[in-house]
Amino acid sequence: MKHPKRFALLLILTAFSLEAQDPAPTPVPSGFEALPTLNAGEILQPQYLSGANFTVDNDVPTYSGSNHYTINSDYGIFLAGSNAMLMRRVAEINGIASLKALQQTDQFAQAAAQAATVPIQVAQDLVTQPVETISSIPRGVWGFLNQAGEAVKEAAQGVQSGESQGNVIQNASGFSAVKRGIAFRLGVDPYCQNAIFQQELNKVAWPVFLGKFAVSAGFAAISGGVGTALSAANITNTLQESLRDKSPTDLRLMNEKMLIQDMGISQGAADAFLNNTAISPMTQTVIVTALAHLGNIPGQGEFIKRAAASEGELQALGFQESVQMMANLNATTPVATISQLEGLTVCQTNDGRILVPVQWDYLAWTPDAANFINALKAQKFPSPSTGFTIMINGTASPLATQSLADLKVNLVTLALPGPLQ
Repeated sequence: MKHPKRFALLLILTAFSLEAQDPAPTPVPSGFEALPTLNAGEILQPQYLSGANFTVDNDVPTYSGSNHYTINSDYGIFLAGSNAMLMRRVAEINGIASLKALQQTDQFAQAAAQAATVPIQVAQDLVTQPVETISSIPRGVWGFLNQAGEAVKEAAQGVQSGESQGNVIQNASGFSAVKRGIAFRLGVDPYCQNAIFQQELNKVAWPVFLGKFAVSAGFAAISGGVGTALSAANITNTLQESLRDKSPTDLRLMNEKMLIQDMGISQGAADAFLNNTAISPMTQTVIVTALAHLGNIPGQGEFIKRAAASEGELQALGFQESVQMMANLNATTPVATISQLEGLTVCQTNDGRILVPVQWDYLAWTPDAANFINALKAQKFPSPSTGFTIMINGTASPLATQSLADLKVNLVTLALPGPLQ
C-alpha cells in the first residue's frame, strides 16, 4: 500500500467514519459545502416519517456519514443513527403497537387467563435445563418460578441479561421458536435489542407457546402498520425461512460451516465474529450468506475480522450493508478480491474496476471527502484499475455528484432498499 500512514489519517478525517462523533465547526473552503441538517419531511418516504404511534423529528443532522434521527413514539423516544437503523426502529414501534393491540382482544384475554393456570409443570422442566439467560421469559413466569422451589431460584441467580441470544431454556422448550415466528410476522429482527418490543413479544408468545392462543387468528383481529425492516434489508424468502425456523445454535453452526469450510476462514476469526454479542444472530447470518455469494475469493477472512470488531448494532449493520452491495454487484459483475484500506472495505471486480461499497446516508462534498477520493485513486491494487465507483445506500448532494463526475468517479446511490424517497 502506498503511503499507509497518510491514508490512515485521511480515513480518520473522512465524513463517513464509522465512529460517531460530531465534527468541529470549521470554515468551509471555496468549492466545498458544510455537512447539512436535512429535513425529514423532504427526504423520507411517508411510512418512515410518521405513523399512528410515532413521528420523526424534522431536523436530521448528518455526520460520520450517517443521518441521525429522533423518533417520538407512544412508547418513548428512540434514536436511530442511520437510515438502516431508522427502518429497524420504525418496524419495532409498529410491532409494539400490533402486539399491544392484540393483547386488547377478547381472544387474547381469555388465552392469557388460561395460560396463567398452566406453568407449574413448565417450571419443573426449566429446572432441568442449564440457564444462560432468563431475561426473555415473561415477568409472569417469575412468579411461578419463585414458587417452584429453591433450585430454580439458585439457577436464575447471577445470570446476565441477553434476550437477543435465544437461551438454551427457550430453545429446548420451543418458546424461542414461537417468539421468532411472531417477530418475523411483524417484520422485526427477533433478536433486536429493543427492550419494549421484547417485553411485549414475551407477553404474546407465552400463551401461544402453551397452546392457548392461535397467533394467526389474533393478528387477523387487529389492524395497523407492520414493520418492513426484514424485506427492506434485502433478505430473500429462503433466508427468512432459515432465520425463522433455525435456533441461534443452528444458525451458528450453519454460519461456522460456511465461514470455515466453504470460505477457508480461520477458526479464530470465525469464533471472534460469531461470539460477538453486538452482532445479532440475524445480522451475522445475513453477512455470512452475502459473503458466501461472492465465492471463495481473497479478502473474505479480513472482512470477517473487521466485522468481528463491531462495537454495536450500528457498526454491524454497516458491514451488513457493505457486503450486501458487493453480493448484488457480483450477480452481474463478479467480484475478484476484497481489500481493507485502513478499515474501509474496497473490492475489485474481474474487469479491474475499484468499488467502495459503504453505508453512507448522505454524501456531501467536503474537503475530507475530496481528500479521500484522491487518496483512494493513489492506492496500489492487486490489478491495474480500470475505473472507480463509490456505491452508497443513501443519496448525495448535487455538488458531490458533479465533483465526483469531474474526478471520473462513478457514483451509485440508493444501492439498497431504504427509507429515503
